[in-house]
Amino acid sequence: MKRREIVAVLMASPLLGGRAEAQEHRVLRAAGAPNDGIKALYYGVRSGIFARLGLTVEITAVNNGAAAAAALIAGDINVAHVNILSLIQAHRRGIDMRMLAAAFAADDAKPTTLMLVGKDSPVHSGRDLNGKTVALPALADLGSIGTKAWIDRTGGDTQTVRFIEIAISAIVPALVQGRADAVTITEPFASQALATGGVRVLATPLGAIAKRFQGGAYVVMEPFVTKNFDAMRRLALGLHEAMVYTNSHLAETVDLVASYSGAAPEVIAKMNRAIDPEYAEVRNVQPVIDAMAKYGAIDKGFPADEIISSAALKPPR
Repeated sequence: MKRREIVAVLMASPLLGGRAEAQEHRVLRAAGAPNDGIKALYYGVRSGIFARLGLTVEITAVNNGAAAAAALIAGDINVAHVNILSLIQAHRRGIDMRMLAAAFAADDAKPTTLMLVGKDSPVHSGRDLNGKTVALPALADLGSIGTKAWIDRTGGDTQTVRFIEIAISAIVPALVQGRADAVTITEPFASQALATGGVRVLATPLGAIAKRFQGGAYVVMEPFVTKNFDAMRRLALGLHEAMVYTNSHLAETVDLVASYSGAAPEVIAKMNRAIDPEYAEVRNVQPVIDAMAKYGAIDKGFPADEIISSAALKPPR
């Protein structure tokens, strides 16, 4: 479907009650890490999609999804871009956080999260990391779970590995300076580091969870959705439109991602780009829940539909 056709469908949708101009204008606050995976949110703002739907979306960049989730729970923002792990763990803690829109289809054939080591590092498997130090932007995110699963799967013992959290801007210097033996980071930062020639790829850790699954989500607090359903449904519709467009026009988003991530456009153009699932689907989330239960990231599994918001868009039947 072409963008102008999508616009026409959304503007005529009974869910919007007619044209967006008739809707109450709302200001919504959002937060997330400034990586390629959040480009649909930025595109929705800069293209005017959200404005046309009667929304002003204010975006704050934070260090990682865990920080965004904390801000959401505290009520400082209305929507957070997080890895799916944060959402699943919040649910198991009894927090009524739900997925408003899917984000980032993790595909091991086109990885966007990489484990890196120094160019001349002797580390080639999980076994080689026993007793070593691994740095991550967050200690409880999806990259962390994938990293641990990969280490165990390739002969290592994560009980012997020291995991440290370092801001993403400082994580590669920590590797180069010898303060970490391996690091796990997302694009565009991974490609930016590889472009220096001083590091190499050790692994694609998310593939240790599943070959393909949903890696991220735009999440909301469901009590807020209940009180503000119309605005949040419009936000879900806007994100869907933005995702449909950015998924099929990746080249056009290079400068956009460079503007908020700080990565060079030529690096972004060459890296594996994040593709967003366009609907909230149980099948894309259940494998992650099952893997987390298996590796002890949550106490037990549960049906994925429990974490999908009432305002989320689901595939047409």
